[in-house]
Amino acid sequence: MTHRWRQAMAYRLRQAARAMEPPPAPEELRAAVGGEWDEMGKLQYEFLIAEGLRPEHAFLDVGCGVLRGGLHFIRYLDKGNYYGIDADPAMIEGAKRELYETDLEPKDAHLRVTKTFDVAFDRKFDFAIAQSVFSHLKWNSIFRALAAVSSELAPAGRFYATFFRGPEGAERFEPRSAPAHEGYTLHITTADADPFHYAFADFEYMCQQLPLEVDDIGDWGHPRGQQMLRFTRRSS
Repeated sequence: MTHRWRQAMAYRLRQAARAMEPPPAPEELRAAVGGEWDEMGKLQYEFLIAEGLRPEHAFLDVGCGVLRGGLHFIRYLDKGNYYGIDADPAMIEGAKRELYETDLEPKDAHLRVTKTFDVAFDRKFDFAIAQSVFSHLKWNSIFRALAAVSSELAPAGRFYATFFRGPEGAERFEPRSAPAHEGYTLHITTADADPFHYAFADFEYMCQQLPLEVDDIGDWGHPRGQQMLRFTRRSS
């Protein structure tokens, strides 16, 4: 009993110490989501505009971080149409700070901390994106994300996700280097350690189990070589 009490007290003290720590600085959080703040935010925004995103659409940002792309989307979308989720509470707190500092709080963006891809917001989404998320997830976590998002997409709704491309067969277990643009650091990817690579066939298999169709868009201008997928919700 004494041992359990000491463990409980130690846990409470650790939690209290964490609560008293100052929040990470904005520049730390921006760096933590991969850097290239202006470039990557604008890239994903302009890509989805070209794909048909309109202000009246309900939009879901999976792994929204501190709104590197989110600030662009929130400015563009009608009030209340942006929804962002992230597994890291510090990122969501940082996102709220970004909204305050950019005077975007009146746009009523919806932000949620979730480690289980809880995207049930009592609204069906027309568009969604996961930028540089699948590259850090294991196979079953991607499957879980696709299952969760597919259940909340409107008929013909579209979910875009980036990934590092790898081969289908046993050669997938060999490390690979992503085709980064000149001046950018090469990422070495593997099948079983972060950052991960996947074959397009992996996503085709997942979609056979879900109400989704997947298209291989491929190169979309990502400076570190991540490719783009488009998942579309089947109407039946």
